[in-house]
Amino acid sequence: MGRFGGLFGKKKDKESSDRKVEKPKFVRKEQKGNSTYEIYRGKDAETARAFLLKKRVDVQLYYIVVETPEGAWGMDVKGLYLEHLLPWQTKISSAECAGHIIPMSFDMFGLQMAARRYNDNFIAKVQCGKCEHQWPDGVRYQDLTVVRCPKCKAYNKVDSSSIHCVFT
Repeated sequence: MGRFGGLFGKKKDKESSDRKVEKPKFVRKEQKGNSTYEIYRGKDAETARAFLLKKRVDVQLYYIVVETPEGAWGMDVKGLYLEHLLPWQTKISSAECAGHIIPMSFDMFGLQMAARRYNDNFIAKVQCGKCEHQWPDGVRYQDLTVVRCPKCKAYNKVDSSSIHCVFT
């Protein structure tokens, strides 16, 4: 921490400074029909999300995808997405605590796609029921989903039944 940081109350987060963040590694770029995919491999969902949230996609049918053991995360012109939920995310009995969706924190396009059952999830900001950490994650529409807190590793049961998508 610099001299001015100490004077003005900036604190160095010891946990994040001790941990070296490993960026996803580029694997390949491929063309499928009119779509272009930049594919990376990452160690976990948290690193993938952080990497993707720094990216900007301005071209339709261009996708940046990070494959991790915790699912394939992507970024396109509509924003951050999770390709598919993992099987453990629908096993509600594995939850250790009840997490919460932060109201109005979700992506409307992803919500519409999940409501129409084109996708099995949409991205919402979730708060851990154990440590109160907040992060974006994929949740099922009008259903329960298990998500894992990237900070304390607790499995949270998240209920999206109060979120309704109405098409006019």
